[in-house]
Amino acid sequence: MTETSLNAHERVSKTHARIELRGRLDSLNARIILFQAHSDNDEYTSDLEEVREVVRCLQGLEAREKVFEGVMTLWGMDEEEIHERSHNPQKFYGRGHLVFHHGMGREASEINLLRALVRETELCACRAFDDNDTLKIIHVLNRLSSALYILIYKYISL
Repeated sequence: MTETSLNAHERVSKTHARIELRGRLDSLNARIILFQAHSDNDEYTSDLEEVREVVRCLQGLEAREKVFEGVMTLWGMDEEEIHERSHNPQKFYGRGHLVFHHGMGREASEINLLRALVRETELCACRAFDDNDTLKIIHVLNRLSSALYILIYKYISL
């Protein structure tokens, strides 16, 4: 069996759920960097940098087994506002829930891919931690998915 270090005191199989989660977080971070590198839109790059900071924070917290403290904020919105906007887009963006398609534009399509990757990462986190996860990683990933959903409204081609 191929093993790796989970922490300073424990070795686990490379197929361990937390090792898979680390790989997903790393892939998510790499995809964000790739989208930033290919963009010539400074605002888009900046918006993605805020997302990347959340992902990097989660990577560090998971590796050190530390609790996510406080409230996640993105683009000046807290978790409650992100939740409200993602559930009521008509009220905030003047259009209903999105139906994704190729004509929505490159930036909106890239953000949608990131949203899907965050959802996959959240599933890995669910396998790695129970529902009462004291690290709050599952909760933060859920809100990050919602945040990316509402960011699509900013960049979608009408």
